[in-house]
Amino acid sequence: MISRAKPLLLLLLAQACVGINIVLSKGLVDHINPLIMMTTRFTFAALFMLPLCLQSGETKDWKFHLTKKDWLALLAKSLGAGLFFNLFMLTGLHFTNANSAGLITSLLPAIVVVLNILIFKQKLSKQMFIAIIISIAGLILINVESFGGSSANALLGNSLVFLSLLPEGLYYTLSKYYPISKIPAVTNAILLNALNLIFLYGVLAFMPLSVWRLITWHDGITMAFLGLTTGLFFLCWQRGVEQVDAGYASLATAFMPLSTVVLAWLILGETLTAIKFSGMLLVILSIVHYARHQRRNS
Repeated sequence: MISRAKPLLLLLLAQACVGINIVLSKGLVDHINPLIMMTTRFTFAALFMLPLCLQSGETKDWKFHLTKKDWLALLAKSLGAGLFFNLFMLTGLHFTNANSAGLITSLLPAIVVVLNILIFKQKLSKQMFIAIIISIAGLILINVESFGGSSANALLGNSLVFLSLLPEGLYYTLSKYYPISKIPAVTNAILLNALNLIFLYGVLAFMPLSVWRLITWHDGITMAFLGLTTGLFFLCWQRGVEQVDAGYASLATAFMPLSTVVLAWLILGETLTAIKFSGMLLVILSIVHYARHQRRNS
């Protein structure tokens, strides 16, 4: 039972790390350039993961040979979950509120499944469809009370948050169907992180030094912590997704907006109402429903 639960716990922890990033980033995006935030986060993530890689002994196996297709898949996953997801999400959060962003991210499980079907021809089973419907219903309940904002800025922000789900969904899809197993897990996570830094430092080379002056010590500590959670996200997701099927992994992404709501309540003091709590129970039910179905068939 413990061995079966471990992959799911890793996937849920990875999604909780994303929720932490969204909640804490909301307090930074109003005065820090998103590119600065991303560069700092990914730099600290690399510093966090490199000692783990050295300790694991994976450097002894750094003799893997990647094809052009492998590099393209690695680059797509890296920029999808890194540069593009964060750029759209952080910019969107500048114009909209966290609750509206939470409602929009409710669509992520459905987007992942659609990408699985369109790109890799995955079959949509009856149990998977039921679980997705339950999950989406729960996620809508979580956010329905706080969705709002009819201004042009809110519309722009909501649109950018939605766009962030497309490259994020691509990462989850490729992680399951094109895992590049010849690369060890920790090394894979470091490569996914490092490819983002190549692009980010290239862009920062053309930005004025004045953009760094707005960063306080508190901001620096917060971004260092976000770097830690970024590294944990890549590590946990890479290890967890190797041991579950695509449908299971798709549903696990539903935990991201759920964790965002809980963290917003704990950290930002947002109210956790009965409707939101009911929605959380539905999300958990959807994951349990599909997990039980898969266990019966295994």
